[in-house]
Amino acid sequence: MKKIIFILIFVCSLSVVFAQQENTQYIHKHLLRTDASVVAGYLFKEGMNNVHINGSTEYYLDNKISIRGSASYLLGSSGLTKDSIGLKDFHSIYLGGAFHFPTKGHFDPYVIFQPGLAYTSSYKSGRPALTSEDKQTKQHYPGALTPMATAGVGFNYYFQRFAHLFVETRYVYGQHLSAAPSPISLQELRITFGLGFNLFIIKDKKKIPVA
Repeated sequence: MKKIIFILIFVCSLSVVFAQQENTQYIHKHLLRTDASVVAGYLFKEGMNNVHINGSTEYYLDNKISIRGSASYLLGSSGLTKDSIGLKDFHSIYLGGAFHFPTKGHFDPYVIFQPGLAYTSSYKSGRPALTSEDKQTKQHYPGALTPMATAGVGFNYYFQRFAHLFVETRYVYGQHLSAAPSPISLQELRITFGLGFNLFIIKDKKKIPVA
């Protein structure tokens, strides 16, 4: 964990140096950015820890408003509910908007809201294996589509024309309803950071004065 923090601080320091050499304001209309990252999640009502991989694409309508589509895939989940129910699948897609607080530099703080839909499935853990030859029994329940909503805060830091750093934390709300003895609350706190890319910037056409 200390190594990750050190690397993040080092990259941020380099980005500040590069950004000071650039006078271009990258945050404006027609900016298209994309990112992919590993997300740490915690279902605080169930006491489960999740790891997701997430990808997003965002288009700036102007320097304040953008539209973002996101998709996440559950890599793994640890922990069980009090009824020994575990989470097998938690894959989701979201589409919504973000409001960006304008700055004079490369720092881009924002708030975001996205409704979405998730595919979730669960299982009931059986008795543990007594020997190495035994297998732990699990009763799997059918998957279900679950309406979701998420809201969060974060910031992007555009340190050069084609790349930026980002940090984001968000709250995810939903309820997994299935044939399991008890539903699983999908209220989750997610935290992520990483490197994103500015795919391209469409320049506004210069207006030609009418003679």
